[in-house]
Amino acid sequence: MDMATRTDLIDKSNQSKNIITYVIIGVVFLVALWLSIQSEGPSKFPKEVTDKFTFTAWVNDGEDYLKKNYRWVTKIIASYIKETYYFLEDFLLESPWILIAAIIVIPCIIAGGLRLGIYSSFVVYFWGATGMWEPSLQTVALMGLSVLLCVFFGFILGVLCSQSNRFENFMKPVLDTMQVMPAFVYLFPALFFFGIGGAPAILATMIYAMPPIIRLTNTGIRQVPAQTIESATSFGSSKLQLLFKIKIPLSLPSIMMGINQVIMMALALVVLACFIGAEGIGGQVWQAIRRLDVGWAMEGGLCILFMAIMFDRFSLAFSKDKERLPSDVQRFYLLPQSWEKYQIAKIIEMPLSFGNKILKIMCQTVTSAIATVFRVLVSIFNKSTAENIGEFISKRYYVIPYFLVLFLIAFIDHYFLEIGTFPKEWKLSIRQPITNAVESLTVNPGFISFAKGLRAFVYLNLLRPLDVFLTQIPWWYTLAVFSALGYVTVGIRFAIITAVLLLFIGACGIWTQSMITLSSVLVSVVLCFVIGVPLGIIASYNERFRNIQNVVLDAMQTLPYFCYLIPVLMFFGGGTVSAVIATVIYSIPPIIRLTSLGLTQVSGTYSEVSRSFGGTLIQTLNKIKFPLAIPSLVIGFNQTVIMAFAMQIVTPLIGGKGLGLEVFNGLARSDTGRGLAAGVGIVLLAIIIDRITLAWTKKQREALGLIS
Repeated sequence: MDMATRTDLIDKSNQSKNIITYVIIGVVFLVALWLSIQSEGPSKFPKEVTDKFTFTAWVNDGEDYLKKNYRWVTKIIASYIKETYYFLEDFLLESPWILIAAIIVIPCIIAGGLRLGIYSSFVVYFWGATGMWEPSLQTVALMGLSVLLCVFFGFILGVLCSQSNRFENFMKPVLDTMQVMPAFVYLFPALFFFGIGGAPAILATMIYAMPPIIRLTNTGIRQVPAQTIESATSFGSSKLQLLFKIKIPLSLPSIMMGINQVIMMALALVVLACFIGAEGIGGQVWQAIRRLDVGWAMEGGLCILFMAIMFDRFSLAFSKDKERLPSDVQRFYLLPQSWEKYQIAKIIEMPLSFGNKILKIMCQTVTSAIATVFRVLVSIFNKSTAENIGEFISKRYYVIPYFLVLFLIAFIDHYFLEIGTFPKEWKLSIRQPITNAVESLTVNPGFISFAKGLRAFVYLNLLRPLDVFLTQIPWWYTLAVFSALGYVTVGIRFAIITAVLLLFIGACGIWTQSMITLSSVLVSVVLCFVIGVPLGIIASYNERFRNIQNVVLDAMQTLPYFCYLIPVLMFFGGGTVSAVIATVIYSIPPIIRLTSLGLTQVSGTYSEVSRSFGGTLIQTLNKIKFPLAIPSLVIGFNQTVIMAFAMQIVTPLIGGKGLGLEVFNGLARSDTGRGLAAGVGIVLLAIIIDRITLAWTKKQREALGLIS
């Protein structure tokens, strides 16, 4: 049999398999449609099961027992955290505003250079100019203490994971659960064990944001080259010396990346902490949403966005090595280094280069003088220690002057000139212009017709039919379909796990709410694909468009999801459709990025071959690039689904329904069991779809020969 005949047989076999697959999918859908039409209402789990499986009662009874017997322990913990938080908050609020600005801006200049320093100065000014000075500092205090505790405990756990495979295997499922659990659910135990206010918010944030630092510390230490470890061991290093002198220093970039992720996750939950009495920007945004004050909400949202970007860039600057340039290349401090080829850029940068040299000399001189003083004083007792201390101080020629500047500002404020809080004369509120712009837009006939048309289309053609379809399919049929998908994509073990997880959801009495949530997620993901894939295609062909789009996507992925409710509420009001639109805005970045990435990673050779055979741009895209980019597209689908599920927890604030609403109702009624069951339901649905899509992605990559 020759090669051509074999190829024809393989093609026919694949076509037959595809036809059989499509027929099976069609039959499954038609049966589901028929069952849904025959149903007289939403499918309900057997009452005999839901009455006996009292998960919510078990949780509430367990909570009551713990509160009765161990509340004194949590009160002690909360009291210490509360005292520390109040001390930090009072320091930030009562200190002169210039001191606070210096505390934030100078480290940004040291770590990230002049550009980050200018941006951080703008952020600090924006807090004060919009009247958000105190709420912003309250948020900084909450986040700062949360991150400090999170990094301390997370680093220890990460080190323990790196030293023990058994402990790592124990922590993996715990971390998986922590990362997929909706952020809002963490507020339940924090509220009932630690009360209301800053302490429970800090503890909930610490638990929620801890997984990245544990995982990346563990990964960083384990990835230290074996040759380095062998060399250190051959010189007689003990296990502790090996850990603290070799492994941890070499894994610092990975650990710093973990700290970056901790900061971003902590900021996301701190904003939500307003629901358990914590103060800060989140409370301002929530009050604005309740009063439908769009300008106020936008000011709060922008404060959060700018703060998130600032801390993100600051922590990333610490995790990156400083760029080394050839001796004949002028370093740029304000303009991009790539502009070095333009003479005008060099002229603009010359004063900055000169100023940087002068500042460096001044800092080194001051630091050397202080180091000399310490050397002289300590040498009276021990010359060796004096030299070590002097050398240590001399190397910190930016840090020591930084503290001197802070001391000088505090000294002037206390003894000479009371600086006080942010000047009222500098305030520049954007609240009213935004409110006026939104009001003018919302009365515009063209926009009104567009908003109404969009809401009607999404509700009548997508959301409502899918809601009815999914809720009225018998629960046992849905369970069987998902189990079959689990078996085909992953295997028999996952099929059994899928069936058990769905049975748990049904037994908790939240089957209908789960299907409503699934419907909202699926509609949101479809809209993300319809909008995101074309944007990704354009970005893959146009570099300038891609660069502009990346800036927007960076901002979207940095902004906590609580803030996505603001623009939707502005333009579309409340309701289930608004909840879907907010979910789309939050969840769309991954599918755009991964579509662009998948298409750009396809080798240019394939496109050239296609063009040489007369293939058009559309034909090359459809027949060549898209099939090869399927793994990236499926990963984009996976990430979009996970983010859509995460968004369900806050969409009830603007009219969302399903499991998210159950969580809110549980919190409002102090029914921890009900809220936890709904939160776990969201997690379980996300896990099932996540594992199925990842397994399907792996099969696609194997089929394309990308992995063996």
